[in-house]
Amino acid sequence: MVNNLTLLIVIPVVIACLNLLLPGILRKLLTFAGLSYLVYLCYLVYKAPSEMTFIYDKQVLALDSLSLYTLIFIQVLSFIIFIFTLKGVAGESERMFFFLYPLTVAFCNGIVLSVNSMVFLVFWGLSGIVLYFFGLMGKTAEAPESAKKTFVLVGGTDVFLILGLILVWYLEPSNGWKLWNSKIALSGELAYVAFFCILIPAFAKAGGFPFHSWVPDFGKDAPVESVAFLPASLDKLVGIYLLARMTLSLFVLTINMHMLLITLGAMTVLFAVMMAMIQHNGRRLLGYHAVSQVGYMIMGAGSGNPLAIIGGLFHQVNNAIYKSNLFLTLGSVEKRAGTNELDDLGGLGRNMPFTFMASLVGALAISGIPPLNGFFSKWMIYQGMLEMAKTTSPGYQIWLLVCLLAAVFGSALTLASFMKFIHSLFLGRRPERLQAVKEAPLNQWLSTGALAVLCITFGLLAVPLPLKKFFWPVLTDLHIAVPDFIGNYLPLGILGLFGTTFVLGLVVFLLIKNVRYDTIYLGGMEALEKFRIAGTEFYNEVRRMKPLRSIYDWAERKYFDVYDIGNNCAAGLSRLFSKIHNGHLQDYNLWIVTGTLILIGLVILL
Repeated sequence: MVNNLTLLIVIPVVIACLNLLLPGILRKLLTFAGLSYLVYLCYLVYKAPSEMTFIYDKQVLALDSLSLYTLIFIQVLSFIIFIFTLKGVAGESERMFFFLYPLTVAFCNGIVLSVNSMVFLVFWGLSGIVLYFFGLMGKTAEAPESAKKTFVLVGGTDVFLILGLILVWYLEPSNGWKLWNSKIALSGELAYVAFFCILIPAFAKAGGFPFHSWVPDFGKDAPVESVAFLPASLDKLVGIYLLARMTLSLFVLTINMHMLLITLGAMTVLFAVMMAMIQHNGRRLLGYHAVSQVGYMIMGAGSGNPLAIIGGLFHQVNNAIYKSNLFLTLGSVEKRAGTNELDDLGGLGRNMPFTFMASLVGALAISGIPPLNGFFSKWMIYQGMLEMAKTTSPGYQIWLLVCLLAAVFGSALTLASFMKFIHSLFLGRRPERLQAVKEAPLNQWLSTGALAVLCITFGLLAVPLPLKKFFWPVLTDLHIAVPDFIGNYLPLGILGLFGTTFVLGLVVFLLIKNVRYDTIYLGGMEALEKFRIAGTEFYNEVRRMKPLRSIYDWAERKYFDVYDIGNNCAAGLSRLFSKIHNGHLQDYNLWIVTGTLILIGLVILL
């Protein structure tokens, strides 16, 4: 049966296939029309979400409130980011890019619509494959290795997902292969194994610690449009969707599991933002912040507190909005300036005013500055943590407080990091070679501007628009009452205060207009270009601080990277087996006899 849910998958697949045959302008027109229609289809299913798809009397596609809002924002963000790609994608990779782009939308739609575990697994695996091909399109020398790393971490964890889904079926055979509403209690070893097997791919996809290391590498080496589209946006949506699905629908978590997820979330926030602080490459800086923000989502979705859960889901959407905005604004600068190295940029605010304003809004939003959207979702998570502490034992209360302080501290470091980002790109002294840089093309600043407007709108109208329309229904489906906020928060009032302060400052400036510009001298002579102070200089001291120097050294040596740890272990095993397989027949016979004796012993014991 062909219905709107099926069309949300079939249409982008058809567009992707046609894009392999069509010339450039027709590819863009077809993709634009197709993505526009997908947004319209989402409006239809939002108005009538009861549609289901069956194959041989087996339900395979369906909608509930959790999948509905994720589906809507996949279409909206895919459409806005596509506007950016209308001009600027490298010509030699354009055909492949416009083949993979709608294909990714189809697979992500399939993930959130799948109610059958096997169908879900197929779409999940296919989304990892297109991620790998997007990584291969990068132009840096490290792009193939980054794509390989992404494939191993994201695609390799599919093995755990398969095992986890099989165990879910084994634990609840009466539910068949249905992915929703199993409600398995974590009361036995197999239930815990199933839980962690599904948790690992969710963390890998979203970029949660310790499966996060592919995100900054992919962010640096892949095309910037691909980075904004996937690890900054769609991968976050579907990764946290799986996490929310398993914590709200698949399993019934214990307090210890809630605390474990909160702890992992706090660690993700703090560790990633500390790495972002010292980055000199703009894309790697944003990549680590893409990881850091996942920590807030993990804390919220894994907490078990209604207010924090909705805060985490709201932050999932907010992050996709402002993180895509930040990657795309950096991409606009990169395309005009020819580099994304922060040390080589600066002073472009006058050259690219629209891009500057869009980037500033995104930076303030991710830093949690009210009244933008990033503040509201973090505020909800913090309140949920405090409410949770009221009903737990003193030991848990102390641990919750530690995690909460780590998250708040991470937000403060995020602000400090984005002061560096904005200053390095748009403020300070402009390098001489960038004097003639012009504003980004119309399509690019329209795309980044639309994302900036969403940051403002979802901050000012958080309760009447996104929360009531998309997120409160998630609690209703779970038969949970909508929680009350602690205290009063008036975003329009805060906007009025900020606006009044800005107007007063502008009036004072216009009345005085006493601005003096001085030439910088060094040793009695006008400073040369090579002595220009970059926006990253102050943050070099963070890297040299004694308590942090060793940790940063270990991180740069990949001591915390699961991928490199796995490579080293595999290399060690390879060397061991090389020594064992030395070509001597008597040694082979010894290994056979030893293995047989071990096998017999295990059979006897079992």
